[in-house]
Amino acid sequence: MLRTLTVENIAIIRSLRVELGRGLSMLTGETGTGKSIIIDALGLALGARADMSLLRSGSKKAVVEAQFDTLHVNPEVRQTLDAAELDHAGGDILIRREIHASGKSRAFFNDELLPLSALKVIGSNLVEMHGQHENQKLFKPRNHLLYLGKCVQDRQVIRQYRKAYQHFKQQLHHYQELLKHRDIYLRERELREFHFQELDTVRPEKGELEKMQHELQILENSNRLAAASDRLARALYEDENAISHQIEALKKTLQDILQVDSDLQDNARELQSALISLTEVGRSMAMYRDDLEHDPQKLAELQERVGAINYQMRKHNMNYDALCEYYRQLKEEMQSEADYDTRLKSLATSLEEARSDLTVKAAAFHKALKKTGEDFSEKVEARLRLLGMKNAKFKVELHQKTTDGECHIPFGGKKVEPGINGIDEAEFRIITNPGEDYKPLVKIASGGEISRIMLAVKTVLARHDETPTLIFDEIDAGISGRIAHVVGEQIRELSEHHQILCITHLPQIAALGDRHYRVDKFSRDERTFADIRELSSSARVKEIAALVGGKKTTEASLRTAEELLRTS
Repeated sequence: MLRTLTVENIAIIRSLRVELGRGLSMLTGETGTGKSIIIDALGLALGARADMSLLRSGSKKAVVEAQFDTLHVNPEVRQTLDAAELDHAGGDILIRREIHASGKSRAFFNDELLPLSALKVIGSNLVEMHGQHENQKLFKPRNHLLYLGKCVQDRQVIRQYRKAYQHFKQQLHHYQELLKHRDIYLRERELREFHFQELDTVRPEKGELEKMQHELQILENSNRLAAASDRLARALYEDENAISHQIEALKKTLQDILQVDSDLQDNARELQSALISLTEVGRSMAMYRDDLEHDPQKLAELQERVGAINYQMRKHNMNYDALCEYYRQLKEEMQSEADYDTRLKSLATSLEEARSDLTVKAAAFHKALKKTGEDFSEKVEARLRLLGMKNAKFKVELHQKTTDGECHIPFGGKKVEPGINGIDEAEFRIITNPGEDYKPLVKIASGGEISRIMLAVKTVLARHDETPTLIFDEIDAGISGRIAHVVGEQIRELSEHHQILCITHLPQIAALGDRHYRVDKFSRDERTFADIRELSSSARVKEIAALVGGKKTTEASLRTAEELLRTS
């Protein structure tokens, strides 16, 4: 529901703020006072194109703010919010649109910058505007199937169809992709097989290369390592004059000193420690020398294997870990993937199974839509009779789009193209006068007829339409008397399911509102201003009396206004 609307610097509006409530709100005022400008301003907040002529003369920036207390997050809105990286967890929504004199326009959703394309989607799910000749959603055939689908009572048949449709599309995509890229697939498959065969001769394993490089380094330098370790072993431990033997002799000399001066006991311990460490190093070097391999065959094998791995790393431009992972993937692929023809045949079978399942679900959905269309037509015709169109006939025409493409299912002896909303395309068609043929709604020329048809359809849809706010901008043009009252009653019935703001010049309709607003225009300092205010009970009587009798209010018009309000 639209809670507040704030407008600054739009046409003759300098600054205006209006608080709205639930139910039916009437908006009146003399021609040219700015009623439609308020609606145009709201349209900007909902994503309408920014017409720079709307910017108030002399202003640098115009701002429109609309606060709503709810937003039905349907799949379309959720996708739009996600694409714009916006979050909405419930609560109030503040939409702000700014228009600058430079031509720049910006929109905000709860103070977050919002693309205009996203604003249009969100706006269309918050408010629906109706005027005499607007290209409103109701008169666009592409929306008729959506309206009809909302009225289908068996929601399970729709869910089952959509699940089957998504599965069919997925299977069709896989099949077409494999078929489309057959040559590419086979070339890539052949290349992957060649890569696997090459790598399978090496069979790289994670962690192996580092160990091999270390082992190779030792084998390549075994003679030098043996000579060096031998020198260390001999010098530290094995030779008669080894350092460890010399330290043993020095220990005895130190013992002679300690017999005289025991304060040097720490030196003896240090010397013993050094003897133990050097002896251990000498023994370790001897063992290392004796264990060293001198295996030319193993050296050659390692050199060949490391060289082969380095070649593969350079060829594939990968480090060793990446090469190991690539080999693992290829091995897994070669073990599990069937040949192309086998895979294509398998996908073709899955596709036909999905097509068969979708055909069954589509037939059930079509049957439900057809029954819904018949019920819908009867209800609309009944409403039209109430609205004075006694000879009007209304029907929902279903037809299917045929195709020779692969995306088809059999129906009625034809190949028809399925969509997310079924196999049917729907169009509302009407006869307004006897002897005429059924015509699309957009072909109805009379403004009064358009208004009544729209009201009849919207009233039938009321319980199913999720748009919370409806705006009626002088849809009562061309009607009067009893029909005007009936139109008003239909609008009031709609207000049980929607918030409605109705601009009207007819007292019979104005009297039916839950609240009443008047728009006035005035001049000050050679500038024109517009303002809006909610009318009190007494002011409302006078306003409706003015609608009854024109500019001159009489006792008779006041009595008529009071009677209209009392009986509404």
